[in-house]
Amino acid sequence: MVAEAQRVLGIDPGTSVTGWGIVEGTSSTPRRAASGVIAFSSRTVLATRLQRLREEIERLIRLHRPVAMSLEKAFVGRNIQSAFRLGEARGAILIAAAECGLPVFEYSPAEVKLAVVGYGRAEKSQMIRGIALRFSLSNLDHADEADALALGLCHLQGALFQRLRRVGQTR
Repeated sequence: MVAEAQRVLGIDPGTSVTGWGIVEGTSSTPRRAASGVIAFSSRTVLATRLQRLREEIERLIRLHRPVAMSLEKAFVGRNIQSAFRLGEARGAILIAAAECGLPVFEYSPAEVKLAVVGYGRAEKSQMIRGIALRFSLSNLDHADEADALALGLCHLQGALFQRLRRVGQTR
C-alpha cells in the first residue's frame, strides 16, 4: 500500500501563545514545511486576542492550503481558569477552520506523545527533542511550536493507521 502525501496544520492553542506547524508528506517521510507561534501581549483585551487569533489561523490556512487541521483535545488541568481560556482559544481556532472548510481532527496529549516519542507520558523536554530530531531542527525556541509540529505528525501517522484499518476491515 502506498501512503498518500498530505499537508496538515497542527495547532497548539493558547490565548497568549499559540503554536502552529505545517507538516507534509507521509507518515514515513514527514517534513516540516513551516512553523511558528502567534503571540499576544497580556495587555491586549481577550476579545481582541481571540479575534486576531481567528484571523491569523485563517491566513495560515489560505497561505499553506492544508488538507486537515490537527488540534489538541481540550483537557482540564489543575487551574480551571486556564481551562476556560484554552476553550476560548480553541473556539476561535475551530471557527477559523469552519470558515475555511478545513476538517479538524483532535488528539489527546497522550496520543501525540506516543506518536512522537513512543511513550504517552513523555516529558515536555523529551517531546521537544523528539520533534527537533524528527525534523532535523537545530534550534526550536518555543515548546508551543514543537507541540504544534507534534500534532501535525500525529495526524500523519494516524491517517496511515486509519487506512491500514480500513484495508484490514475489507478483507
